[in-house]
Amino acid sequence: MKRKTEKKQGTFDKLANTLKGVKTPKKRKISRVGRSEYLKKIFERKTEDIHKDEILEFYEPYIDETPEVSIDLDYLLFEKKEFGALGGYSRSFSYWVTNTSFLPSKRDYQYAGIVDERVYFLKMMIAAITTVVLFIIYGVLTGDVFSGVSNGVLLAVIIVVGSIFYPKLKLTLFRGEIKIQVLMSILHLISMLNSGASVQEALKNIANNPEYGITSFEFRSIIKDINQGGYNFVEALERAKIRTKIFLMRQLYDQLILAANKGGTQLLLENLYNEIVRESISKIDSSKFQISNLGNLIFGIGLIIPFSGMIQSALGAQQGFDGIINAIDLVMGKIGLMSTIIFTIFIKMKIE
Repeated sequence: MKRKTEKKQGTFDKLANTLKGVKTPKKRKISRVGRSEYLKKIFERKTEDIHKDEILEFYEPYIDETPEVSIDLDYLLFEKKEFGALGGYSRSFSYWVTNTSFLPSKRDYQYAGIVDERVYFLKMMIAAITTVVLFIIYGVLTGDVFSGVSNGVLLAVIIVVGSIFYPKLKLTLFRGEIKIQVLMSILHLISMLNSGASVQEALKNIANNPEYGITSFEFRSIIKDINQGGYNFVEALERAKIRTKIFLMRQLYDQLILAANKGGTQLLLENLYNEIVRESISKIDSSKFQISNLGNLIFGIGLIIPFSGMIQSALGAQQGFDGIINAIDLVMGKIGLMSTIIFTIFIKMKIE
């Protein structure tokens, strides 16, 4: 009996050992695979972090040590007073121009996009002086100093006069652009009012968008009167109406003042928009006849008759081929050029 129990225990131990031997390798295998994948992921993360750190370490000194360079030319020219007496001359010249009745005012220069007219006239003086100096140098090099001085002074005078009347010329020749800005502002006001915004919110939105040009500038002055001057909305509109020099803006202010007192802003603005468009179309239709007549007058009578007369006089005086060449040069190079410029300006003004 003793031997049999020992034998049974031995078989039981053998079975237990075999079962343990079968299970343990699988567990070890699974744990090894899991550990290898875990270590692999950790290693990949470490390499990615190392690469990111290396990239940051490579670029950070360059980003930190490179300052943002912004050059304000107006500050360098005027505020730092590098030009001394020339800056004082530009101040006095700008004061004389803006306070003379027949010359453009300060508001005209602001309409033209010139923030500080003193810096503008300083640049004009520098350009005029540089032009005279360059023409004098050219005259010395070519051996004709008098011609260089006279041409330089003439061009400098043209630069000065053109710079003074630049705002007037821009407001005259680009009236169509101003009209488009006003029309787009009216459409923007109508769309915002239809979406539930107030008139003040719509004006502020246009004032914050410089793409609207003159209307944006005008509405900024209204907001400034309300916030800093203490005026109410209607008083600010009346002040803006007195201040402005653009007829369409006066019409817009009239409609806004009327709407502020009686209501119906959308309807009044829509009527103003339709009236401006209708008037523009009628002007274009009436200008077609004038443009065609002026073209026939300039390029017909203004060129053909002088050309034929000079050719006939050259042949009658027996000047030969040189006389014909001189006539062609005078007509096509000088008279034709001036006629084209005049006709272009006329068409531009009529279309605008």
